[in-house]
Amino acid sequence: MRKIFIAFAFLLVLATPIPVAVHAFVPVAAEAAILIDQNTGNILFAQNEHQQMFPAGLTKMLTALVVLDYLELQQVITVGTEIHSVPTGAIMSGHQVGESITVHNLLRGLMIRNGNDSGVVLALNTIRAERNNNNVPLVNAIQIFSDLMNEKAADLGARGTNFVNPNGLHHEQHYTTAYDLALIAQAFMQNPVLREIAQTVEFTGHGLYGYLGNPEEHGTLVEHNWVDTNELMSGGSFHYEYATGIRSGTTPQASDNVAASAERDSVQLIAIVLNAPDPTRWQDARILFEYGFSTFEYFDILQTNEYIETIFVTNAMLGGPTTLEVLASEDFTILLNQEQLAALERTIIFYDELLATAENMQNAYEPPYFIRLLDSDEPEETLGLTALMAPITENTPLGRIIFTLDGETLFDGEIRAATTIEERSLDSDMDFYIALFTGAVFSADAMPFWLGAAGVLIGIIGICIAVSERRRSKRSWYGGGRRRRYD
Repeated sequence: MRKIFIAFAFLLVLATPIPVAVHAFVPVAAEAAILIDQNTGNILFAQNEHQQMFPAGLTKMLTALVVLDYLELQQVITVGTEIHSVPTGAIMSGHQVGESITVHNLLRGLMIRNGNDSGVVLALNTIRAERNNNNVPLVNAIQIFSDLMNEKAADLGARGTNFVNPNGLHHEQHYTTAYDLALIAQAFMQNPVLREIAQTVEFTGHGLYGYLGNPEEHGTLVEHNWVDTNELMSGGSFHYEYATGIRSGTTPQASDNVAASAERDSVQLIAIVLNAPDPTRWQDARILFEYGFSTFEYFDILQTNEYIETIFVTNAMLGGPTTLEVLASEDFTILLNQEQLAALERTIIFYDELLATAENMQNAYEPPYFIRLLDSDEPEETLGLTALMAPITENTPLGRIIFTLDGETLFDGEIRAATTIEERSLDSDMDFYIALFTGAVFSADAMPFWLGAAGVLIGIIGICIAVSERRRSKRSWYGGGRRRRYD
């Protein structure tokens, strides 16, 4: 008994996978480090990226993201005694009790100056807004805010993070990983406001600088001058001309850390360097960026409307197409090196409901190709065929195209039909055969046959006429003779 094996998905491998660039040797001294493509999050290099580490001031990236989930930039906040909770010796933005300041400028103090007092003010007022209660105690607010931070981290995919405060001051239960910080930094730089702050080296102005309302309606204004301590940005001996942010951080327990970003020729990278005492952290960041910019480039793997392949369609209307071109529905551009490009794998999966199966073929009209397949003498295992079932309408989603690298999915997009293929039916068969007969009978190729038939017909008619005339002549001759005989 013959069987048809219909493949529900098939895998096209562009090349045999080989070790990819994240395992390449890059001479960084940091205990943990990672380099990613800012746009896609694709890992370009990693070293101890999942090792638990203390983040110090890099915590503030997540603080800023949580704040913007609950507070408006133009919202004016009055600084309270919460600033006195920051330990002596910690970096401060210089806020004063009673100061009026916008959320936007508090974020500037948090990220440019690395102000721990800015972080406490933001956390307290975020929770009071979230709870709609201006009397939430500071201790409770810090705990609730930390919970929101951890929820935000988890939403970003940072599963190895646990924060207990908004500023990164040391605590044994306040930890993360280089990988998690890269995800947080990526989300940070995708926010236009935070990206602009990260690129600001110095800020001078009072707390309501840039405020769209009337500053005189509020209380005390304090003048600030904040300068970024990120030496990749500051213009010192470790200045990096392509640097665009983000934040450095230091505690005795964490040592020196930096979350850095850089852009060159439209390539945007993020580097996380943890536990690399100065000046090593700046050197490591530069080394990572130079490695990324010199080794990787963007490749257009897929473009919208690009032809992917042709697939057979069964039960198609006679006289119409029995194959269908499959097109991409969106672009896929990614930053890779040559090794990663060679190791990229492509999988195409068609939706089950569109696939032709033995069950839905039972009552279908089978195109000649399928009939030949059924009658084949080849072993059954060689008769596998991925086929779709008509009808299919132009632009119908057909399935998914997936690109993976080293087991990780880099892209998962939809594929669609390039044209419409009508379903075969008794009526369509009748129309086909009528059209086939009519076309054959009245085609130019049939003209010699028509002319030959006409010649034969004319010849037959001529013969018939000649025979008829001859018979009539004979009758006339015999009739005349009899009249002469009886005269």
